[in-house]
Amino acid sequence: MLKKISRLSIPLLFILPVLGFLTSLFNIRSKSSAFVYVGFAMLFGYAMSFSDPSADSYRYAEAFKRFDNTLSYNNIITMYQNGELRDVYRIILFYIASLFTSNPKVMFVFAGFVYGVFSYLCLLIFVREKGGNWDKYSFILALVFYTFISLSNVNGFRFNTGALVLFYATYNYFIQKKNIWIIGIIIAPLFHYGFVVIVPILLLYKFVHPWLYNGKRVKPLLFYVFVATFSASWFLKTNFINLDFLSSTEALSGAVGNRLNYMNSQQVANLYSERKATSLFLGVQEYFNYAIKIYVFISVLFLNKLLKRMKFDNKIEYTNFFAFVLFFFSFNFIASSFPSGSRFMAFSFLFFIVYLVKLYSLHKIKKFKKIVFIALPVFSFNIAFTNFMLPYLILSPTFWYGNIFWIIEEGLIQNF
Repeated sequence: MLKKISRLSIPLLFILPVLGFLTSLFNIRSKSSAFVYVGFAMLFGYAMSFSDPSADSYRYAEAFKRFDNTLSYNNIITMYQNGELRDVYRIILFYIASLFTSNPKVMFVFAGFVYGVFSYLCLLIFVREKGGNWDKYSFILALVFYTFISLSNVNGFRFNTGALVLFYATYNYFIQKKNIWIIGIIIAPLFHYGFVVIVPILLLYKFVHPWLYNGKRVKPLLFYVFVATFSASWFLKTNFINLDFLSSTEALSGAVGNRLNYMNSQQVANLYSERKATSLFLGVQEYFNYAIKIYVFISVLFLNKLLKRMKFDNKIEYTNFFAFVLFFFSFNFIASSFPSGSRFMAFSFLFFIVYLVKLYSLHKIKKFKKIVFIALPVFSFNIAFTNFMLPYLILSPTFWYGNIFWIIEEGLIQNF
């Protein structure tokens, strides 16, 4: 029945795109659903209204209009190597789109395509790890997981695309043991300079992970580090770690190093504090972030105890995954002391939710169901903003009720 419904997704994509997207989710593994999912992501990018000056999409549209498309591909690479550019991906995207048009909507079509491909691939990871039949608890986890790979996030395509590339590559390299995906980890900073901080942490894990777990459990040392960093994260001073040692290296000199210094400065810390004090939105979001952090800690305590009791043949696969979750959360608890470091926490949530559904598929006990259900109110702010409020703010109203040809025509006649 569900497969039959999903077959309607392609014609519905042209008639009412939103409905086409939703029906494609009924059989997400099919080729037709993959086509609709990525196609909808491209249309999502095209439907940006650029009406909200506070949105990332507005700033990218303005930057694209000012872009010098006389630069050649070789010039762009040379400028990056000389430290004159921070993010190769944005410049290459601008360059390719500028060959066809000066309309930023078309540039966002390309951005939506790349983001849509990796969002789809990440969603497949969740579906494969879930296995078996769906119930309301796996749907809750799916909703939380999708929130962090939502197509709405194409609004800020630099960081969010890089995050999905890094998640997909890291999962395949460390969890699935596919060595070729080390390339994906290494190139992540080309999407957004901020990932240059994470890559060394992941490479460190490559060397230390054999001592962090075995076929029976996660080693106590790693668990204690997780507890210690969680506790410390409530008291750490802003920018208590100086990142000058990164920006002073030859590899990170120039634009990337300068930006790292700026983001690690007291000036940015003061700016963030002022915004929180004057913004109701940021104030509410901060309290939900506290709740999420506590939820993660309690869930990890439960999972650690559950994993010790469970007995099955491939237990090392689960202890390996759990060790990575603990290791990366430990890093992010410290990284959250930086003004912009908290956004890396979303990367940890992706692994955390996938691990939850992986273990839940084997052990659907009552306490586990309670843990999963609590995720719904805890992540409700993220779910509501990312999946509902953000699209309402950044998309043209026609996107919600128009057919694909109407949406395209509207974009062609608009001036920016």
